[in-house]
Amino acid sequence: MFSGNPIDYQDVPVTNDGFWPDLNVKDFQDSRSIPADISPATVSDALVSAMAQVNNSLVIQRQRYIDNGFNRAADVIGPAYQGTNHIVAQYRKAVFARAKADLMGEWKSVVRVKDDAQAAGTETQDALLAEANFAVRSLKGLSRVGVSII
Repeated sequence: MFSGNPIDYQDVPVTNDGFWPDLNVKDFQDSRSIPADISPATVSDALVSAMAQVNNSLVIQRQRYIDNGFNRAADVIGPAYQGTNHIVAQYRKAVFARAKADLMGEWKSVVRVKDDAQAAGTETQDALLAEANFAVRSLKGLSRVGVSII
């Protein structure tokens, strides 16, 4: 709701494992339009949880980069903008999308929502999880979709 007051995001650094980049709660809230009235602890927990999930999905890729002489994701050579390379950008995208999907239930508790809007919220959550999965697949060097024989 518009109150005329500035949005007060939490400038809280979140440390990572040394290879994948550290992130910041404020950057997440700002870039993904997370409502400021959601508890800062809840937002931080969602971000840390998403980081751990993405890190677990990328254990093999992380080791490949290290084996190739890259000690940090930021050191990988490739397309970049303002000091942020494609690996860091994809990682951030995966984590932020997964964390926002995790927080979607909080919107329902913060704002009263109509029944038809709740279904749209589920679609948004699914789209965010798909976005995170696409980014993780990209980091693994895979195409957006894959087919395998079971």
